[in-house]
Amino acid sequence: MTAEKVALVTAGGSGMGAGAARKLAADGFKVGVLSSSGKGEALGTELGGFGITGSNQSQKALAQLVDGAMDRWGRVDVLVNSAGHGPKGDILEMTDEDWHGGLDVYLMNV
Repeated sequence: MTAEKVALVTAGGSGMGAGAARKLAADGFKVGVLSSSGKGEALGTELGGFGITGSNQSQKALAQLVDGAMDRWGRVDVLVNSAGHGPKGDILEMTDEDWHGGLDVYLMNV
């Protein structure tokens, strides 16, 4: 028997994150979805998985997402970090604080 493949998608309630979750589910993955809007809960359920409402900047929400997958399926194979709300503007005019804030949103929460 082949083990189920499991994917977690952050910022997965809409847009590219929701699209990634749908594609993964269509390809046979069990899917956990994190979304600050609450849409991830409905999408995760629709796709046969689960969803968590929370921010990818929240250690508690991220732990709930991982724990949910581990409790249900005992593994995580894929992570899609789909956050898309980092700093905006001319890169040469960004402050170091803005730059590091973007890195936190896009990379460091993983």
